[in-house]
Amino acid sequence: MTARLPQFAGLALAAAALCGTSAASAQTVGSVSLATQRLCSSVGAGEVCDGTGPGQAVASRQYAGGVGVAGANDFDAGGGNQAHSEVSFGGFDLPVVRGWTAAPGDVRMNINVFGFQSYLIGGTGPTPFSVAGSLHIVDSSSNAADSGLPGGASLTGYVGIWDASILAGYGSDPESLFGGLFYAPCGTAGVRGVGLISLNMVGGEQTYSVSTAACSAGSLTFSPGDELLVVAGMQLPVNRGGFADASHTFTTQLDPALGADVQAQILADTQSAIARGAVVTVVPEPSTWGLFSLGLLGLALGRRRH
Repeated sequence: MTARLPQFAGLALAAAALCGTSAASAQTVGSVSLATQRLCSSVGAGEVCDGTGPGQAVASRQYAGGVGVAGANDFDAGGGNQAHSEVSFGGFDLPVVRGWTAAPGDVRMNINVFGFQSYLIGGTGPTPFSVAGSLHIVDSSSNAADSGLPGGASLTGYVGIWDASILAGYGSDPESLFGGLFYAPCGTAGVRGVGLISLNMVGGEQTYSVSTAACSAGSLTFSPGDELLVVAGMQLPVNRGGFADASHTFTTQLDPALGADVQAQILADTQSAIARGAVVTVVPEPSTWGLFSLGLLGLALGRRRH
């Protein structure tokens, strides 16, 4: 199957032209997403389909985003097998990530997505900086022990703080960024702090939280003039009959553990790339998303009542 182009790719390119920007513009804000479909027809109904076995390679895929781009990846693989994501920027221009996946067929669907924004540290002395993420999700998992089994679903949530210079080593297109930077762990050059949750989901409605932890002593303390990159994202694979709906959403904020005084100082002295004039092309959200999300929420809550 051939992956179709994002639904609003033409609008995004036109908006970029009007703003006088290009995909190659040197900016430090944007998004990256990869939607995939894997076929599970090579395994039996009670066997694992997790992408590692014979015949389970990616059958179709679609990238979206890039440096200077925020918005939706709208991937329809046919037969109701879908994967969607959206990245925007909320309070203090921190990333907000939404996504959902559905796999009614004999397939495994997945969305991998992250947003990023740089911040220039001001003030007169050392500044601690960390972020926290909160994820609200509804899923239909009926195989909490193994997300690779029919009806299974799993979640990975990530927050990271990197040196903004890390972007210079990669192209501005989503495929280059994804291949080099997807959920980069501690030990990767330029990665200063990471928070990660990864689990098999249990069905119904849940909320999870995660915050950045320093990769080494002092790595999350910055000096005036330093530029850091906040990264937040998630991965939502679902398997043969499952769905996962995180459109309600994965939000990031300054880490409450910093304390009110430190947070106030950061807000006063630190500027995001957007606040410094970075231009972000916004790919519109699919109009059907909201209706689909409400339908999934009702279905999942109905499952919990029975």
